[in-house]
This record gives sequence, structure tokens and C-alpha cells, in this order.
Amino acid sequence: MKIILDLCNQHHGSLEELKRMSLNAFLAGADAVKIQLMDSEKLLGVTNKKYRDICFQDAYSLAKYCDNIGIEFMASVFDEERFEWLDNLGVKTHKIASRTSKGDFALCDLILSDGKPTIISTGMHEFSEFPFGHSEQIEYLFCVSKYPTYLDDEKLAKMPHFKRPGYSGYSDHTIGIGAALRAHSRGATILEKHFSNNIFSQTKLEGGHLGSFDQNSLRNFVNIVKQFEIMEKSGEF
Repeated sequence: MKIILDLCNQHHGSLEELKRMSLNAFLAGADAVKIQLMDSEKLLGVTNKKYRDICFQDAYSLAKYCDNIGIEFMASVFDEERFEWLDNLGVKTHKIASRTSKGDFALCDLILSDGKPTIISTGMHEFSEFPFGHSEQIEYLFCVSKYPTYLDDEKLAKMPHFKRPGYSGYSDHTIGIGAALRAHSRGATILEKHFSNNIFSQTKLEGGHLGSFDQNSLRNFVNIVKQFEIMEKSGEF
């Protein structure tokens, strides 16, 4: 299972915090970290979320830092200008957010035309709606776009068994690790979840912190998955 951690919201606009989060994610067993590149005022129509914005120089510095410590750097982009940054940032795999896959087909077409492997979240689509068809290039993530998502949510109850063509993985916004473990047990090959150095921080809290891994919960998840894999290989599971 490829574990991708989304650092959006939890960095509070600090490059040093982004680097610290990336290091903690790497040490706890993540395969990749992802940032969101946007002009929050243009995208969201508000002026109080500028802490989400990451300039090119900070993104470049973080990408180089991730390369140095040995964790993959990824980015979701929300406009064509920031898409043009991605080659210089060394992005190998694209990620299209639910918001983009539902509402910005021109940007999606531009991203897909790049030819790189592309992971697409589907939280704003109907269940089993795959907006760009199936191909070797595309991996779809089952997702419930609520922050946080509660474990008794009726949409979460639709979590599928993961098999291509269809959903390859799961983008998780729940509290805790139960839903992520369920996704692994159902064959998910990709897990995306937010990450925070302090899930209980009240600084600019939007709910994303509570639905995040921290270093301890990520390490617990990785260790349990490894135990499952040992049992599966031995034929005892």
C-alpha cells in the first residue's frame, strides 16, 4: 500500500513546519507527502485562508528537502499557472483533488495530457462515477468529502472492495485509523490521509486536524499493515 500524506492546512504557512511534517511522516513510514498549490483568494473567494498558499520558492525548497530525505514529493494544483511549476518541482505522480475533478475539466485535461501517473479523488462524484474513464494512467480514490468524516457516515458505509478497473485506493478523512485499516483489508493499494504534527492544535483549525494521522497513529497503522502482510504471505490470514 502506498501511503500519501496531505500536508494542507496543517502547515500554517510555515516552510519549516512543512519540512518538519515531511520528516516526521518519513520516519513513521509514509511513502509520499503532498501539498496543495493554490491562490486561496481566487479559488475560495475569501481572504482569510492565505496561510494555505505556498509560493514557488517554498515549494521548490520542500521538494528538494523531500528528495534529500528519501520521500516522494507530490502536489495538487488548482490552476494552470501552478501546473506549470510541477516539472521544475520534480513531480512524478499527479494528484487531482475531488474539487478539481468535479468542477475544472480544462485543468484536469491539462494534467492528464502530461502523461504521468495520475491519482484522482472522487469525493464530490456519485459512487462508482469515474469521470475520466479507465486507463493505465489513472488511479481513482474512493472518498467522502467531509472534514472530518464520522465512522457511521452512510457514504463511508459504501466503501468498496478495491480492484481495477474501479477504485484503486481510499482518501481518508475519518478520525482514527479504523477506516484506513478497513480499506487495506479490502485491497486498497493507495491510502491518502491528512497529516499533522499536532492533531489537537486550535491554530486555524478547520476540522482537518482531527481527521489526520499524527506520527504515532501513522506508525501504528504502518505496523499493523506489516503484521497483516506477514500473515497473508504465510497463508494464515
